[in-house]
Amino acid sequence: MATLTSGRTSAGTGLNTPLNLVATGWGLTSALVGLFVVCFALSFVWPAGGGPHAWIRLFASQPDNVLRTLVEGVLGSAAAAWLTAVLFVPVYNRLAER
Repeated sequence: MATLTSGRTSAGTGLNTPLNLVATGWGLTSALVGLFVVCFALSFVWPAGGGPHAWIRLFASQPDNVLRTLVEGVLGSAAAAWLTAVLFVPVYNRLAER
């Protein structure tokens, strides 16, 4: 069985740079807040859809109040992102040293 190989080294070979906590936190924050805002907007466009409403219920406790839901969702998404980054980055950096 033949395998595909190239003479080039991969980008990760030989690099021993740790994952940056702040960069990971901001990246996860932008992703989760962006997903929340998209689902929040979709809940107005497609009110019968279950997906957007389920994502909103993950991060907001009062879906009846529109402004409070938006603020709670953005803050909850940001908090979840930073909690994930604080837990993930040290574990990843420790395992990547091996």
